[in-house]
Amino acid sequence: MGLYQDIKDKQELFDAVQKRLGPEKAQLIEKAYHIADKMHEGQKRLSGEPYIIHPMNVASVLDELGLDERAIAAGLLHDVVEDTSYTKEDMAKEFGEDIAALVEGVTKISEIKSQSKETEAAENIRKMLLATIKDVRVMLIKLADKTHNVRTLKFQPEEKQKRIAKEVLSLYAPIAGRLGVYKVKFELEDLAFQSLHPEEYQEIKKRVSAKKSERDEYIEKIKIILKQRLAEINIDARIDGRAKHFYSIYRKMVTKEKSFSEIFDLRAVRIIANEIKDCYGVLGIVHTLWTPIPGRFKDYIATPKTNLYQSLHTTVFGPDGRPMEVQIRTKEMNAIAENGVAAHWAYKESTNLSRSSVILQNGVENAFRMKWLEILKSWQDPSLDSKEFMEELQYDLHEDEVFVFTPKGEIIEMPKGATVLDYAFRIHTDVGLHARGGKVNGRMVTLRTELKSGDQVEIITEKNSKPSPIWLRIVKTSGARQKLRAYFRKLQEDSQKETIGSVLEASNPSFDENTIKEIKKVKIKKPTKPNQNQEESKEFGISVAGWNDVPVRVASCCTPIPGDEIIGFITRGRGVSVHKKDCSTATKQLEWMKTIPVRWEGPGEPIPIQIEVRAKDVQGIYLSMVESISSTETNILEAGASSHPNGTLTAKFMLEVDHLDQLKEILENLRMIQGVVFAERVKK
Repeated sequence: MGLYQDIKDKQELFDAVQKRLGPEKAQLIEKAYHIADKMHEGQKRLSGEPYIIHPMNVASVLDELGLDERAIAAGLLHDVVEDTSYTKEDMAKEFGEDIAALVEGVTKISEIKSQSKETEAAENIRKMLLATIKDVRVMLIKLADKTHNVRTLKFQPEEKQKRIAKEVLSLYAPIAGRLGVYKVKFELEDLAFQSLHPEEYQEIKKRVSAKKSERDEYIEKIKIILKQRLAEINIDARIDGRAKHFYSIYRKMVTKEKSFSEIFDLRAVRIIANEIKDCYGVLGIVHTLWTPIPGRFKDYIATPKTNLYQSLHTTVFGPDGRPMEVQIRTKEMNAIAENGVAAHWAYKESTNLSRSSVILQNGVENAFRMKWLEILKSWQDPSLDSKEFMEELQYDLHEDEVFVFTPKGEIIEMPKGATVLDYAFRIHTDVGLHARGGKVNGRMVTLRTELKSGDQVEIITEKNSKPSPIWLRIVKTSGARQKLRAYFRKLQEDSQKETIGSVLEASNPSFDENTIKEIKKVKIKKPTKPNQNQEESKEFGISVAGWNDVPVRVASCCTPIPGDEIIGFITRGRGVSVHKKDCSTATKQLEWMKTIPVRWEGPGEPIPIQIEVRAKDVQGIYLSMVESISSTETNILEAGASSHPNGTLTAKFMLEVDHLDQLKEILENLRMIQGVVFAERVKK
């Protein structure tokens, strides 16, 4: 059964599973069908069809992917617990704990229905990913469910169509890609594309159809040439034309600003060989026949993708002098390329396995588990709220990868955009926590340096070096971010215990529990004007005598930022005023105001800080300053510069700074600019 084809007849499903799995296993699927049909009796889809059509098609997709009978049965039953009176206990009793756990994994959380759609969606996905860690079939069932829902999207209200289509493109299609289930990924993308951009979809479809006969003729010509040359070296291989799906064409036209006529990989060839050695033999023939295009060769056999995708990719100038994409892989690699992690069950059920298939059967589950447990677990950080969780998830789902090398030549794959610091945490948590810098291709670089494919990376560590909170802005991968958050949480817990312990031990009446209660009652108003010369009220991440919910003000006379040593003063009716310890105003207030222990506890809102830079007044130097600050991902609130008769220039910048380490990095970078003679924080 091809893509986009629904089934309407239960017998069609029964015949398909019986042919593949045998009569005995098919009995379980028939039993699940009859329970689902009974429980959904009277329910209708928006299309007007009986509801059972949906679970029947979910089961059909799972069968196409080659999954086992328990997963297919769970696909038939996936909505009965959520939408009928049938309980998880009923299911466990009748079908066993395995099937009940699979259904539970894709069942939505009923307790969060009252929350926003975004929160509800995020928490349901989080729950499902947690279940996927235990059994990847949970996600495959969800993908099959989403596939049939998108096939029937036209029956939904237009607004809901758009929302679901966007969710599919940003979340479910990338998840399918990450699991290597490209057959499902491509269908989800095309159907969502059709819903979001119907005119563009129809135009591309029409153009692709118009070129079909020309492409078929071209591919036949390629087949004849290749088969003749491969026969000369005794390599048996299947040669097919490779269809480019519509969304991929559209995305390439948009991102690379190309017209349809410039998308040459519509004419692509896939060659399926018997053995790995034959793949390289085929590659040699292809490159002998046609000139390869430099920079367009990728060996995913030697360096598989995270989802275990393996293939040789090359682009050559074909017989007509125009670019032609060629993919070369074995039969087993092709099965993984289409069905990804689901290929494990297809091979598990097969009784006629080649030697390489046996290796695949024994190794694929463990390989996927090893690679995916780390990624899936990184998405389960309990400290993330729903929005943060979705942002982390969607970043990690980007399929673009870079391959870098350790000093010993081992290959490490990282998401595109990953930094030297991400790499350090990928090597080991302790390496990340004590990183001071790095070497890329033998050259010293900063931790925020972005990695490119082919880079050889070495991390410079220092025993006494500790992470800075600004590292959370440098790392791009959720794994590194989770390790940093865990470190700072532990630091915060230890710090809080220490603060509370010292407060209780001191028993200072000036900040006893009653004092804290009084301070908490204070309502601090924010300034009515942005530049008003008074202390600002924000969320600063400052604890007062061990309490984190006490209203504080950061003093405008010294504007302390996280990392500065600070001191707190109790101000009547105004909460707690926080100064830098070396602030002259604070020194005077020590004589007549009550102090209270204050400590930076965690990230708060960025704090505006002014810096001054003096330099030789040469062409382009001011632009270099701006670029230098921007390279640290710092927001510039205000900027200005003035020239002086003596040939110098003074520039002042108001910046939003999260931590003292960030400010130090900004100032150090500015001082490295040729012509800069002074760069300091402005003291009021």
